[in-house]
Amino acid sequence: MGRVIATTILFTLLASAAVADTLYLKSGTVLKGTFIGYENGQFIFELEDGKRVLYRPAEVNRLVVDRGDLAGDVARETGGRESSPPRRPDLSNGRPEVFQPIDVRLEGQWVRSPITVSRGQRVQINASGSIVLEGKTPTGPEGLKDRRDPDAPMPNANDGALIASIGQDQNSPPIYIGRSREFLADRNGTLYFTVNHWEIRNARGSYRVNVSIDRSSSGSDTQAGTGQPSGGQQREKTITVSANQPWTDTGIDVTPNLTFEIFAEGQINLGNGVTTSADGTRNATTTSLPFQEALPGALIGKIRYRDGGDSNFVAIGSHGSATTEANEYGRLFLGINDDYFRDNSGTFRVTIRY
Repeated sequence: MGRVIATTILFTLLASAAVADTLYLKSGTVLKGTFIGYENGQFIFELEDGKRVLYRPAEVNRLVVDRGDLAGDVARETGGRESSPPRRPDLSNGRPEVFQPIDVRLEGQWVRSPITVSRGQRVQINASGSIVLEGKTPTGPEGLKDRRDPDAPMPNANDGALIASIGQDQNSPPIYIGRSREFLADRNGTLYFTVNHWEIRNARGSYRVNVSIDRSSSGSDTQAGTGQPSGGQQREKTITVSANQPWTDTGIDVTPNLTFEIFAEGQINLGNGVTTSADGTRNATTTSLPFQEALPGALIGKIRYRDGGDSNFVAIGSHGSATTEANEYGRLFLGINDDYFRDNSGTFRVTIRY
């Protein structure tokens, strides 16, 4: 049940003993039945004979909900004032569960909502509001259609768009939401939200996010928002790390408690005829290595946080693994443990499993 944004529609909420709702159309037609919900930009109304009809907001004059138990939910959904917290409806009648709005800002980590979903439940999300990116570019929840941020969680989606995930681990792919999205949850977990943009400095504003969940819906074995089979398989990515630059962006976003296993092959030249594998070499002498605990030329790693700071360095070598800590969000970078890169040559071929 999405949030209705239509100033021309007046909702009269009556606490009478009647058992039927009434939908008044602008054409003059008056319908008696049961108000089912508001989804995908349309009213869903079940007539007394059991037939379901759909109407756009422009076709509706007003809706009278003749049941006090639903009145609060409709007021919340339509922007009306309602002081009591969201009520858990009787799921046996198929009514969605509606939650208090969530404010999502562009921050260094995803916004954890108080909402949990189960696999197969239908999730409806609607968003409004605006955010200014980097102090100069305003955008709404749909993001900038003509701009992409290669460092964002979803680099091929609109820059600045609202996105979500179910859970925060390596098997939780981001879901594009934009201004409105409905999908089936492919797993159990907590809903998280963020803005699809990497740089958080000088950001201001927020998106107001409304969520409703149909907990009576049945599921399917597809990943939320992707149409691909679920199953939580380990992901793998292969990149090239050049010896003549300090750091290489892997393009992999880091979330808490994420374990990486990294394999590197190949050789690089550190200048003066000194070659080495990703484990590093003792034949090169330098006193100003970025990471003193690893040999010169070794493959090392770090996390670049969204606020621009860096984590401690980690020695990778030809085979290494690492696990991120709690509340650690950012991007994985790999680099060469050297202090001068202009005379270096060669590359490592690095495979990352996560």
